[in-house]
Amino acid sequence: MTLASLRRVTFAQHRGNGTLTVYPANTPGGVPFPIARVFTLSGVAAGGVRGNHAHRRCSQLVVCLAGRTVVTVTDGKESQEIVLASATDGLLVPPGLWLAMTMDGPATVVAVFCDQPYDDADYLRDWDEFRGRHA
Repeated sequence: MTLASLRRVTFAQHRGNGTLTVYPANTPGGVPFPIARVFTLSGVAAGGVRGNHAHRRCSQLVVCLAGRTVVTVTDGKESQEIVLASATDGLLVPPGLWLAMTMDGPATVVAVFCDQPYDDADYLRDWDEFRGRHA
């Protein structure tokens, strides 16, 4: 997988009595796969890093619901930094790319939509092993 496979996804918002942001599954303009798992990250200190791994099979769609996070993605040769700071802006990260998220502070909330259930064997957590696969 290369960085060219990264894709931004923009979600619809409806304003009225507050703001409603919609994350439909398996639709154009939504989460582009059936959702098997969703998790959130919050309460991370400013400059704290989450992720720092790749997946063998799992695709992830990362959305910053509140605050700001800098997502660094690498294919082992090139890296790209993407700022997420809106609940309408998502980043689709396919398997085989290393992802690290640097949080702006404890008020930052990130949601991650996954196309696979949790499986510890799906994670590549060792940087040297990841680099070896992409040499």
